[in-house]
Parts: sequence; structure tokens; C-alpha cells
Amino acid sequence: MPLTDPWGESSTAALPGMSGGSVQVEPAAIPRLVNALQESLDAVGLQIEHAITELRIRPWAGDPVSADAAEEFNQRSLGGGEDALTALCGYRDQLQAAAESLELANRQYERIDGDSAAGLGGGC
Repeated sequence: MPLTDPWGESSTAALPGMSGGSVQVEPAAIPRLVNALQESLDAVGLQIEHAITELRIRPWAGDPVSADAAEEFNQRSLGGGEDALTALCGYRDQLQAAAESLELANRQYERIDGDSAAGLGGGC
């Protein structure tokens, strides 16, 4: 079943922050997947925190060469759209969107299972 549509209907709707498509997921595997995504989110969050607080460097020799090198390093690490921090934040956002989508799918599966069980319980 596609992750974006637990009822089996074909859909190419994109998850938030993603480019589209679907993933086949067994309902019983969803809680483990959400836990794995949460562990990854925690690790990425820690890396983002370290990047913000500890990654920036200062010119180590106080000369123009080390000043230029430090500026280039800081720009590639923390500033300007294609830097490492922006990439980490984008990755975090994709992990979060995937976890939220899985949690939604799990709630839908549980509701469908509950409705099915209720329907079967009173019919015979």
C-alpha cells in the first residue's frame, strides 16, 4: 500500500517537503519505522545543534590567508543556501515529514481495522 494512501487508491501526491511517489509499508511495521525515524531525527537534531554552536571557526593565524580560509569554511558550513547546515535542516524536515506521514497512516489503519472489526462483530 502506498504510504500516502492507506486504502490502496493510486496516488502520486507528494509528502510535505518531498518530490512525490509512494512507498509500500506493512501496517505492522509502521511503529518500528516511526521509532527509527525518530532516532534519526534526534541524531540530526544533535548535529544541527553542534553545527550552530561549534562549527564556525576563526582565523587561526590572524593573517589574510587564514582569514580567507575561515571565511570560506564558515560560508560552506553555515551560510548561503547550499551549506552543510541548510542541508542538515532539509534532511531533518524530510525525516519529520516522513514520520508524520507514517503516524497518520498508522492512525488510519487502526481506524479502518476498528471499523472492520466492529462490522464483523455484529453481523453473524
